[in-house]
Amino acid sequence: MAGRRGGSVSSAEASLLAAGTGGVEELCEHLADDTVAWALLRWEVGSGTFVRSKLVAIHFNGEEVPAVRRGRLNARSGEVLAMLGEAHATLEVKRKEDLHLDFMCERLMKVLTADVMEKSMSAEALRKDYEALIAERKLRKATSQKSVGPRTAKENQKQISVDRALAAVGDATGPYNWVLLEPEKFELHNAGYGGLLEMKVWLAEDLVLFGVIRFTFGRETASSVEGMTASPKVVKYIFVHWVGPNVSAVRRGKWNAKQQQADAQVRAICSITFRREAHSLDDLDLADLISELWRLAVVDGAITDAGKSQISVEEYMASLALEQQKQLEAELEEFGSDSASRMCTDLHTCVDSVREAGGEMNWVLLGLQLRLGGRKGKEEERLAKEAAANAKKAEEERLAKEAAANTKKAEEERLVTKAAAEAKKAEEERLAKEAAANAKKAEEERLATEAAAEAKKVEDERCAREAAANTKKVEEERLAKEAAAEAKKVEEEGRAKEAAANTKKAEEERLAKEVVQGEPASSRPRADSPFLTEEARPSESVISTRLAGHKGQASTEPRMSGPLKLKSGWGWWWAKRHVKLTGGKLQWWRKAAEGLPDVEYRLSDGLTRWVLARHEGTDLEMRCESRDNHHGSKAVGERVILRAPSEAEAQKWKDALMEQMEYVEMLLAWPMHLDGRQGDIRNYGIEYP
Repeated sequence: MAGRRGGSVSSAEASLLAAGTGGVEELCEHLADDTVAWALLRWEVGSGTFVRSKLVAIHFNGEEVPAVRRGRLNARSGEVLAMLGEAHATLEVKRKEDLHLDFMCERLMKVLTADVMEKSMSAEALRKDYEALIAERKLRKATSQKSVGPRTAKENQKQISVDRALAAVGDATGPYNWVLLEPEKFELHNAGYGGLLEMKVWLAEDLVLFGVIRFTFGRETASSVEGMTASPKVVKYIFVHWVGPNVSAVRRGKWNAKQQQADAQVRAICSITFRREAHSLDDLDLADLISELWRLAVVDGAITDAGKSQISVEEYMASLALEQQKQLEAELEEFGSDSASRMCTDLHTCVDSVREAGGEMNWVLLGLQLRLGGRKGKEEERLAKEAAANAKKAEEERLAKEAAANTKKAEEERLVTKAAAEAKKAEEERLAKEAAANAKKAEEERLATEAAAEAKKVEDERCAREAAANTKKVEEERLAKEAAAEAKKVEEEGRAKEAAANTKKAEEERLAKEVVQGEPASSRPRADSPFLTEEARPSESVISTRLAGHKGQASTEPRMSGPLKLKSGWGWWWAKRHVKLTGGKLQWWRKAAEGLPDVEYRLSDGLTRWVLARHEGTDLEMRCESRDNHHGSKAVGERVILRAPSEAEAQKWKDALMEQMEYVEMLLAWPMHLDGRQGDIRNYGIEYP
């Protein structure tokens, strides 16, 4: 009979129902109104060194428990409470909904106000303090638990060989989709199943690394439509040669030499689509790598058109998410079984943890477990096992969903980050284009300004040349006018001389007649007398006879004549002229010596005289100077530079000029006025030679 009943309350053993760190609210989740249970709760208030802990024993007497059974269970209450130990307060609760924070604060105020430091604390303040402390403990527990998400071989602390890691990557469904090898002995640097983004995290800046990454596109899922085949899976491999930016030149050369050996080791487990050498993380851009895979697939023609359409970033991320979910489920299953073995399942250990100030557990729940027997007991055990299995499965599904959600969240964050980076890059490119456009515009403006300045300079030079040409033309016209005026003056002087000569000749004939008529010669004045009257001056023929022996005697033939180059006035350009030296005059014509000369200078007169200032090589420089510092003549200060064809010719011109000058000076020095002053020899009827 007792076997059919399966057990009694009197024979039930106290057992651990649950324990946790979430306080009153977490404890309530494990209570039901059709059960009788006993709990020990550690209530903590304050912070730091002022934390105060109070132990509260709770007798949960569910009102839906049959009266007889409740009575028998309550009869064991003292025994169970003794197992929980002494407490500062003991509470009885009959309904689950009555066990809440406000209820606890109101019932515990008397206990807590017994402490001197808590006398001024209100129930509201007590509640807020307790909630803050529980939230802090939950946060600390959450951060101490193992994170959910892809983990690499190093993070899982798995001892895996290089061959096994490479084989896992080479297998299209292997647990790893990337692996990195160190350059010295090709030891495993790391491996993982988080794809390209995860691999880039492990690329050290001071190392050269060799690796391979698997790209999977498409999912091999069976079609729901009868007769249709599953979509094919496209698998590609990329060999990665990473050269860290901080690697020295010597090590870089040494490690890069191992590239072919690493390539051969990778080729032994998979077929490499192409190789990528990277010196920065930007060289391993996901979109760029997939674009190259698509291009090579099109060129090779090794896959179908449907396979080509699957090679995209979206397909890769979808396939990667499935790989990660599958691997996470495997890890969670392994981690769940391992963590379950480490959970606190000992009643006394959990009670001690709650009673210890600052212990890991802050509540523990005990109940009376009946010893079951017979078929009913076995059925209940089976049902309990099924319930545990279902609970475990539900927990695993929850963790898998959390992992998928975390993966999705990480991918969304990555896409957001990528979008932000692309937006930033686009903005930088836009700013760079604007800067380039501004620079180009500034350069064009500078070139336009320079061109305008150059054009202005050319125009100024042209105007200057025109002005110089006009000045030269005006000067030539002035010189021509002066030459014409001088020629006119010479012509008038010639006519005056002819008239004076005729007058003198008539006078001489008259005097000759008087002499013939009997006038004594002694009564006529001497020809060399300084006091000769104007009428008694000797004729030009008489004076010429007296000077017949002088080497500079006047001649009707020119002393020198020929083409020379000359500079006249203050001009600085050479002009070719026909020059003639005759009769104490220097004359020149533009071409041949025909008609009146274009320019004529008298070598000497009563006020000025021309002197040879310089003879240098083929150049002869003549200057006009005043005889007595009288500058009334406009010719004073003028100069003429003659350039002969040769130095010998220049010497001849020099001798002729000196001879003519000395001759004229001698003539000027001989005749005298009656008042004793020197005068012009033309006053005596003597022309210049």
